Amino acid sequence: MRYIEEYRTVQDFLDRVCKQVRAKPMHAEIREELLSHIEERAELLMLEGNAEEPAVLEAVRQMGEPEEIGRSLHMAHRPQLDWKLLMLIGMLSVIGLVGMLNVDYSDGPSKTGLFAQKATFLGLGAIFLVLLYFLDYRKLKKHSGALFFITLCLMAYTLFQGVTINGQALYLSIGSFAIPTLGNVSILLLLIALAGMKPASQWGLWKGMLITLYRGVLPVVLYALSDSMVHLVIYLLGFTGMTWATSRNFRQFFLLMIVPFTSLAIVLVTKQQYLMWRLERIMDREGDGGYVMRAASEAVSSAGWFGHGFGAPNPGIPYIYSESVFTYLIYCFGWLFGIALGIMVFLFLARIWTISSVLQDAYAKHIVMAVIIVFCMRMLIPLFMGLGIIPAFSLDPPFISYGGTNQLIDLAVVGLILSIYRRKNMIPSDLEGIEAVRVK
Repeated sequence: MRYIEEYRTVQDFLDRVCKQVRAKPMHAEIREELLSHIEERAELLMLEGNAEEPAVLEAVRQMGEPEEIGRSLHMAHRPQLDWKLLMLIGMLSVIGLVGMLNVDYSDGPSKTGLFAQKATFLGLGAIFLVLLYFLDYRKLKKHSGALFFITLCLMAYTLFQGVTINGQALYLSIGSFAIPTLGNVSILLLLIALAGMKPASQWGLWKGMLITLYRGVLPVVLYALSDSMVHLVIYLLGFTGMTWATSRNFRQFFLLMIVPFTSLAIVLVTKQQYLMWRLERIMDREGDGGYVMRAASEAVSSAGWFGHGFGAPNPGIPYIYSESVFTYLIYCFGWLFGIALGIMVFLFLARIWTISSVLQDAYAKHIVMAVIIVFCMRMLIPLFMGLGIIPAFSLDPPFISYGGTNQLIDLAVVGLILSIYRRKNMIPSDLEGIEAVRVK
C-alpha cells in the first residue's frame, strides 16, 4: 500500500468519487489513477517545504469536488448504444421486408407468404438482439470451449440425420424449423467460440499442431463432407484470421497453417472431378452452367435507373428470396436503388470495422473480427452474384434475404456486437497509456 492511501481524507475522497460512477469494474482503475495524481501533487508540495500530512491534505483539496469529478467520470464510462449500427440494421431489415413483400406480389394472386414469415422472424430476432445487448458478453468466454464442441457435434449429427437440400446436407430439422447447422449458423458459433479460447501465442508448436487439427481441420472436414465448399472457405478464412491475430510471430503462424491448408488441398484433390465440372460450367457462360450469371446480368441490364416496378415478375431469376435477392431488387427498383443498397452494405461493414478499432478488450476485438469476416463474405459474395460478376453460390445475404433461422442468429450476433460496444468504456484497461484525469 502506498503511504498516501493511509490517510483517511484520501480514502474518503476516492469513495465519494467512485460512488458517482455506476461502472463498478472501473472503480479500481479510477482509484489508481486518482491516487497517482494526488501523490504527484503531494510530492511537489513537499518539495516546496511542506510537511507530509499538510501536503497530502492540500493535494486532495486541489483535486476539486469529488462528486463533480465522479459525475464527469460516470459520463465517460457510462453504457453506450451504437445508434449508427442500429439504424443501419433497421434500414437493411426494412429493405428485407419490402423485398419479401415484393416477392409475394411477383407471384400474383398465389402469394408465398414470405413477407409474413419474414416479419415474424424479424420480430423474434429483435428479441434476441435486445437480450444479447443487455447480456455481459464476457460471461460467454468461459463457455467458449463447450460452445465449439457442441457446435461440432451438431454439425456431425446433421451430416447423418440432417435434411439434404440442393445436394447439400446443411440443415437440421427440428419440428417445422430447418436450422443450417452446417451453414451460416455453425460458422458464426465456431468463430465466436474461437475468440474466447486459448490464443495461439500460448499453444507451443506440438500442442499447437494438435489444437489446429481440432479447431482447424475437423470443421474443414465436416464442411467438405457436406459439400458446402463456400462455407468451408469462409470458416477457414475466419480461423486463419483468428490464428494470425493471436499468434506469437509469423513463423509460428506459418507452421500452424500448414495443417489446415494441407487438409484443404486434400479436400480439393478428392473433389477434383466435381470441382472441374463446376469450373467448366462456370467458364461456359453461354451454356447451361452460366445460366444464372446470364440471368442476373440481363435482369440488371434491363432494370434501368428506376427498374420495372414493384412486384415485377421475372421467372428467369432463380431463388429471388435468397441468394438472388439483390438481382431481383435491382430488377424491380432500378440502378439507383442498387447503388443505395450497395452503399448501405459497405457502411454497415465499415461501421463494424470502426467498432473493432476502438475496443481495448482482446476478447471483444476477436469476436468483432470474426463477425466482420463472416458478414463481409455473406454480403459481398451475393452482391457480386446479383450483378452477374461472379458465379452463383448457395449463400444468402443477412438481413435482406428471407433468412428464417439465419435471421435469428444474425440479429443475435448484432446484439452481441452492441453489447460489446455498450461496455467499451466500462471495462478496465491495462492502465498503461491511460489519459490523465483533467481537473481544473
